[in-house]
Amino acid sequence: MNKIEIKPIKDLKPLAEDLKRIYLDAYQEDYIYAYRDPGRVKRYLKWLIKHADGGFFVAFVDGKPAGFIVIQPDCRFHGEVVPEIHELVVDPAYQGRGLGKLLMQKALVFLKEKGFKKVALWVGEKNEDARCFYEKLGFKVTDRQGAWLRMEKELEAETYDQMSSKESSTRKASTTSTSSMISSGV
Repeated sequence: MNKIEIKPIKDLKPLAEDLKRIYLDAYQEDYIYAYRDPGRVKRYLKWLIKHADGGFFVAFVDGKPAGFIVIQPDCRFHGEVVPEIHELVVDPAYQGRGLGKLLMQKALVFLKEKGFKKVALWVGEKNEDARCFYEKLGFKVTDRQGAWLRMEKELEAETYDQMSSKESSTRKASTTSTSSMISSGV
């Protein structure tokens, strides 16, 4: 990979088609957890940006969108406000190169700067690669609902530098298949 930039976006329109393509390509083998209809994916992306409150980040490689992460800061779980990562999507052409980890780092720094102490996500129970990826980043399984596992991570105990120094290689991981993508599956 060459030049990587991770930027927050507030307007979906200029990137909607690229992000829809990345989502569909990353989920090409998934018929359980992902939306397959392009129109539904576009509506889902609109829903994500509406609820992200500044937590929608796109990774650009040499100026081209290559992945994204979306956080909803105001999620409630059992009465507690805990931000949730709804999507972590990497274009299959860029998977296995650490881009997912860079996106996750950006999201965690964003949440720490906003004063949050914890973050959560949901992962498909059969997606061992994604669960392993998240566990390496310090997430722990805290709940189960149907085919989904809730994973949480405490933010106060770790800094960006500590996370960067952890295992640097990332494998292709997905909530759905080992060859598609990483996603919280919301």
